[in-house]
Amino acid sequence: MNEKIQFLRAKDIPELELYRNAGVARAVSRHIHRVFSLSVAEAGVGIHETRQGKQYLTPGCILVVNVDETHSSSVPAGYTYSSRSLRIDPVLLSTLLQQITGRRQETIQLQQPVIYHQALASQIRSLHSSLGEAGSRLEKEGLLLDTLAKLYACYAREGLKSAAPGKEDTSVSRVCEYLQDCFQENVSLAQLAAIAGLSPFHLARVFTKETGVPPHTYQLQVRLKKATDLLAAGKPLVEVALATGFCDQSHFQKAFKRKFGLTPGKYEW
Repeated sequence: MNEKIQFLRAKDIPELELYRNAGVARAVSRHIHRVFSLSVAEAGVGIHETRQGKQYLTPGCILVVNVDETHSSSVPAGYTYSSRSLRIDPVLLSTLLQQITGRRQETIQLQQPVIYHQALASQIRSLHSSLGEAGSRLEKEGLLLDTLAKLYACYAREGLKSAAPGKEDTSVSRVCEYLQDCFQENVSLAQLAAIAGLSPFHLARVFTKETGVPPHTYQLQVRLKKATDLLAAGKPLVEVALATGFCDQSHFQKAFKRKFGLTPGKYEW
């Protein structure tokens, strides 16, 4: 199998890079990354080596490499290795961790660098795919925060001690009103947090607690309701897609079918 490497910037979050490799059979000598790396092994066997020792990477495992952590990688004879990674700029990571923990935090000090957690690995894969595509910025940012929060809560040495969300009816109501009025905007979680007067992470938690769904799901439901109104008025699909905040007709049709079980063109009024 020939080695394949894919590297690109995440859409809507330029401080985050997406890396993917397949069929790697070569070794990489000791080096450091100037970013925080969160990887999921997808196929084959890899070897990750630090001053603490050598660990084998098999499909489904999660590998965390902190900024400036010296490490090397290799592949056992007769094997290849495939994985996908999120590479987060240190400034962005510090900002996100401060939102999650409520205190200044530069990185995540884990109990161990290799983690076996099927649900979290699946979420990282979904996040990686989402960040590489056009779509809701709100959904991407929410999933990124949630992924890091779960990683921190389960595996950070100090654990997650953030306060439980209180009752924030007024803040959540303001955000709901904004999403209903400005449903076509590709709004960020930071913008909604400013409207609510909360941190992005705290907003995501209390919004879900109060409404039963995260902000991006609420936004999607509003958009789809507006779309049905426009379709009922006889508007063409392309116009409906763009008028309701979808990046193109294809994304609109996929979201519509997931919600209603059929495409917009087959929707009966």
